[in-house]
Amino acid sequence: MIDPTLVTYLRSLAPQREPLLQEIERRAEEGYIPILDLETVSLLQVLLKIAKPRRILELGTAIGYSAIVMGQACEAEITTLERDPVRAEEARTNFERAGLTERISLVEGDALELIESLGMFDFIFLDAAKGQYPKFLELIDPHLERGGVLLSDNILFQGMVSGQEQVKHKLRTMVGRLREYNELLAHHPGYETTFLPLGDGVSLSVKK
Repeated sequence: MIDPTLVTYLRSLAPQREPLLQEIERRAEEGYIPILDLETVSLLQVLLKIAKPRRILELGTAIGYSAIVMGQACEAEITTLERDPVRAEEARTNFERAGLTERISLVEGDALELIESLGMFDFIFLDAAKGQYPKFLELIDPHLERGGVLLSDNILFQGMVSGQEQVKHKLRTMVGRLREYNELLAHHPGYETTFLPLGDGVSLSVKK
């Protein structure tokens, strides 16, 4: 796990978010809904300003927090996938409140079944079912343009993937697949990847 003192310091440097994002942060905390850590938010915002993508694919909408962050950081069209209808409905409400309904398209359903029907993207944000990350990589690869960016969240999962924390029995399969995913990216001939100990761990990959 990352030193809590360092995390507190990094979060203290994060710029103030607008009222809507702060409201969604409180809602997520109260409802135990996973959203991006503030230090990961900052990384995502800077990446998007550098990459200036035209089309973004997000796997895992939840209640729309990260899609709004991306929509405010760049002018790209965003397609976001969510299988939970209750969270999808809340996300749609949040997109409307953020004034981003014209650029964010939310598609309900299992991302594993939906990806093949989608077009090409130059930025993909993976934040869906962690036990399916290796399969997601296989499916999204044909849909990421050369020079495109793949940002993956939760790749260290509470210190368990790196071995800093003991793996709970019920999480062994998921942790094993995250380790497999990290190895795939580290040695994938089609990607240049770096791994960052921000938030719950992120990997940043560029397609060759």
